[in-house]
Formats: sequence, C-alpha cells, structure tokens
Amino acid sequence: MNRLAWLGICAALSLAAVQPAQAIVRGKPVHALALYGEPKLGPGEGFGYVNPSAPKGGTLRLEAGAPTFDSLNSFSVKGIPAAGLTYLGTNGLFIEGLTESNEDEPFSQYCLLCETMEVAEDNTWIEYTLRREARFHDGAAVTPEDIVATFTVLLEKGLPTYKLYWGDVAKVEKTGPMKVRFNFKNGDNVELPMIIGQVPILQKAFWEAHDLTASTLDVPISTGPYRIAGFEPGRFIIYKRDPNYWGKDLPITRGTYNFDEIRFEYFRDDTVTFEAFKSGAFDLHFENTARRWATGYDFPAITDGRVKKLDVSVGIPMSAQGFVYNLRRAKFTDRRVRQALNYAFDFESLNKTIFYEQYTRLRSYWQSSDLEATGLPSREELALLEPFRGKIPDEVFAQAFTQPATGGDGNPRDNLLKARELLSAAGWEIVNGQLINKTTKEPFTFEMLVVSASLERVILPWLQNLEKLGIKGTLRVIDASQIVNRVNDYDFDVLFSGIRNSLSPGNEQDEYWGSAAAGRPGSRNIGGVKDPAVDALIAAVVKAPDRASLATAAHALDRVLAWNYFTTLHYGPATDRYAYWTKLQHPDRFPVQGMPGPGGGTVASIWWMNPAAAQTSESAPAATVGPDAAPAESGSANRWLLVALGIGALVLGVIFARRRSS
Repeated sequence: MNRLAWLGICAALSLAAVQPAQAIVRGKPVHALALYGEPKLGPGEGFGYVNPSAPKGGTLRLEAGAPTFDSLNSFSVKGIPAAGLTYLGTNGLFIEGLTESNEDEPFSQYCLLCETMEVAEDNTWIEYTLRREARFHDGAAVTPEDIVATFTVLLEKGLPTYKLYWGDVAKVEKTGPMKVRFNFKNGDNVELPMIIGQVPILQKAFWEAHDLTASTLDVPISTGPYRIAGFEPGRFIIYKRDPNYWGKDLPITRGTYNFDEIRFEYFRDDTVTFEAFKSGAFDLHFENTARRWATGYDFPAITDGRVKKLDVSVGIPMSAQGFVYNLRRAKFTDRRVRQALNYAFDFESLNKTIFYEQYTRLRSYWQSSDLEATGLPSREELALLEPFRGKIPDEVFAQAFTQPATGGDGNPRDNLLKARELLSAAGWEIVNGQLINKTTKEPFTFEMLVVSASLERVILPWLQNLEKLGIKGTLRVIDASQIVNRVNDYDFDVLFSGIRNSLSPGNEQDEYWGSAAAGRPGSRNIGGVKDPAVDALIAAVVKAPDRASLATAAHALDRVLAWNYFTTLHYGPATDRYAYWTKLQHPDRFPVQGMPGPGGGTVASIWWMNPAAAQTSESAPAATVGPDAAPAESGSANRWLLVALGIGALVLGVIFARRRSS
C-alpha cells in the first residue's frame, strides 16, 4: 500500500535529472544512503514535507482497504493481515526497519533503528551500528541478536518474496556490542545495501515463542510509534500512539505520527464504504471511480466546506494495471493471441461513456516518468537488446510501443479485424460462430476473476467485443480469500491486477517478472512470465552502476514487457483523487513519492488533527489483545497478492501497486 499527494510529473522528472551519477557512498559510516550519490538531507535535518510543529492529538479514522483480516502476522502466507501492519519495515505504524526512506528522493534510506551504516568499498557487506536508545514496546533494547534472528527467521519461514528480495545475502553476523553486518554473496547487486534497511525488525524472544508461518491474533512485540490497542477481526483495528516511543525526538520523526489514535474500519462493499465516509465515519477517502468523482460529491458536507476534494498531480510512475493472462494456460502462450485480446479493448469508448474523459491509456510500466520507454531504442538500449534478437518481438527494435486507438463510438471494427488476423495467424479459426483451435479443435473460452462488481462496466464491453471474434469470456466475482487461493494454485485464466513501479526499480522486478518467481506460489509473477530476455534485463536493472544505466535498462525492459502483451494495459488518471474532512490538516506540500497504503500511509504519518476540531465519535469496544485472544482461522492469503488485487496495503519499500477501477 502503501505510500496523500505527489508533486507534478515535472517535479519528479527534474528530481531524477539532478541525481548525481556516482554510486552509493562507501567506505565510511554515514547517517543515510542514496542509491546514486549523496543523500539530500544532513544528519540533523528532517524531511522537507513534514510540519515539525504539528500538534499531537485526535483520532484518525481510515478505511482498511480490504474486506477483512484474521491475523496480526504480516510475514506469513497464512492469514490475511490487519491494516496498519508493515510489510517491509518502512512507514510502519507498528513495525519498523533499520532505516526510513525520504519520500522526496527516488531512493534513499536514513538511519532509524540504526545510528550509522557503512557499505564496504567493494560492495560486499553493509554494517549497522544500532541506536542504544532503540527499544521494543516491552522496554527491551533492540540488539544485534534481534537483527540476526529476524533475518534468519524471515528467510527460513517468512513469505517467499523475502528469499528473492534478499537472496544475495550470504550471512548475517554480530560484529560488536551494537553492530551487525550483512555479508553479500558478491558485490554485483548495487541496490542490495539500500534494501537491507527495509528488513522489518522483530523481537527474537517473541518469535521464538510463536510460529512465524502461522496466522495469529497474539499481538507481537514491536518498536513502532503505535501500539495495537484493540481489534475485532473483520470489523476494526485500533492503534494508539505510544507516549514513550523511543524515536520520537529523532530529526526524521519530528512532526510525524501526530494522531493519538488511528482506527481502521472494515467494509466489504465499496458503495457502503463511500456512504460511511459521507456520513463522517471516515476522515479520508481515496476515490477510484471516475463517475463518482465527477458526479457523486454533491452531499451537504461538500457544500458547506466540511469535506474537501483533493485532486493532485502524480509524481511517480502511474499504476500499471490491466488484464493479466495466465501464461501457464496453452491458449495464452502465443503473443499474437494476447495482442489480439489487446486490440479488442476499446479504451476510447470507455473513456467517453463512463470515465468522463478523466483517464489516459497506459502504454508503459513506468508511464509519466523518466523510466518510460519512448521513441526508438537508444544505442545503449540496443546493446542490451541485440543478444535477444529473434527471441523477442521484432517490433522492439523498429517501433515505439503505442496502443491501438478507436473512434470511441463503441464499434472498433478496424481493431477487431486486425485481431482476427492475429488469431488466424496463431492457429485459430471461426467455426459456427466459435473461435476454434485448428489443431486441438478446442474452443477459445476463458474465465475472468475479479473481487469487485464495480469492474463489470469495464470488463463486459471487452467481453462483448471478444464475442464478435468467437471468444467466449465469462466474468466471475468472488471474494478475496477465494481469489487468493485460486491464484496461489494457478487456478485462473485472467485477472484484473497491477503493480506500481517506483522511480528506482530493482530487485522487486524479479518478483514481478522473473522466471524464478513464475513457479513459486505466492509470488507476484502472477501471470507466470518465464523469459530469458526479461531475466537478463532485470539483472541489468539490478546491477546498474548509475542513474543513466538504470534508465537504459528500465527502458529496454519496458519495451520487452509491453511488446509481449503479458498484460493488456488499461488506463489511469493523471492525478490521484482524495476527499477528506477538513478537521484533518496537512503540510504545505506533499512528498514526491506520494501516499502508499490504504487510506494513505502519509496521512497517518505526517497529517494532523485541527486542535479545535470536536471529536464526536467514540472508539468501539476493543477485542481482547495478547496471548488470550482467540486464534484466527488460517487462510492461504498473501500480502503481495492482496496489494496487487487492490485489497491490501502496498509496502515493498518504494514499490506500489494500487488498483484503479472505473
């Protein structure tokens, strides 16, 4: 999740453009690291988008962004974790990492639980010196033993993602009373020193007494600025600010986490959720429906100024969402078939009839950033692509990727004719109105799985166009648990899903597209992409020694992904849309990286309550917390997948994937 607003696209581009070309600072202890060059802030400086004088107090009420939860363990594939828990240790209410990111930089890490960090000259290790004042909620100090135990248990028993994300770490060891070193397998992974700081730090004693692989409602012992004060699975979870939070006086925490209480409420239906926001049950609403944004904000609280709409420019790549095809199914393995399915998607008609002309068609996985591939490949890109000539689409070398356009009248005849040609070339023919495989004689049918009925208005016109081609597609709306189980078992044809790339892509691309992730249940390579060219280009991204090399590798990867049509890329707004009750107040400007997480992680961390605002709502009775809490029913859920499907929180460092429906 997740990461209220972004600066404009130009701000993001200019920020990236001024990054120094040199690599991470190595060979000396530092307070912060930037992927390319010196960090923006000095040792005593706080984040520029924070109000250091923000008052403390009040209750922030947020939508959970998911239909339910049954676990307080966010590190296992079992159970659906509660809102507000962190995934990788940054921007967490409850769990922290060794470092914290500056949302005004493409990729930087500032010491949080650590006092300093030092990267080896040859990039083969990073060593952290821990803060002596760092404490868990039970008063115990954070020790090197906790760090070593955390990393060991996460890789041995945690989510499969961890093994890929931190797989280049060879060993973790205590090197002094307050020092811990992560030794790398080699010095090739340029990004690795940055992402080690994102490890969510756990208390060794607690997790020695609990099974990390199991869902649990026992409240973990952690270090964050908030403690879990009460919860009822499927209804709410409450976090209370810890007045004794160990890090409250650090420069990078000054002016942050200002609410005394943060309460996440759960609703299963988006319409009901919006009605609850209108009545004042929530303080903030992220709007993902164009029609409602255009016509639904006419209620009394808008008229009298108690609620404001906030429509802000996006400063990081747009969410790359769309129809994801299960390449494990034979019918989707031919690129021409996937290209034909793309031709049947009539974006212009949807934009005119139901989107109120608010959206732009996606053509890139890094759209609206300097990492988006445009024009023809550069000489540097061609050097990466040439070894795969004949194994990747020829168009990669000769054409800029564009989406097929229509007249917007709902009758994309020319595009459907082109789709028919592609299907015929791929070995399909129409027999008695059905598209039949010429070899197997099997009809072309598929099932589309979604978790929200609101997507019907987007999907049904596409299915109707496909029907004209003889393809029978059916739409099935199922709940979150079912869809997670189906995807983990690879039991699906097509999904509506997406990712949100950062301005600094790296190891997470292996999780999205790498062959190693394709056969691992719970990975984010949902479609099962297994392509040597993609693997090689991901490696080029990960090993890029400077910003220019990173951009070149990302451009090349972007072209190969787009021209392979692994996903029928959809659309997105040029802005992010929020509405909020004006008793909330925010800084004068918003960070470039934006607001990940359900309800906006940055709202919880840097907004505050108007001291004069009357608090009219009382917290619901809290469920029992601690070891006597009733155990949750174990479910086969994966936090990455929940994010990808738009029902969980985004927190993969600087990565974000957030669904946008019509």
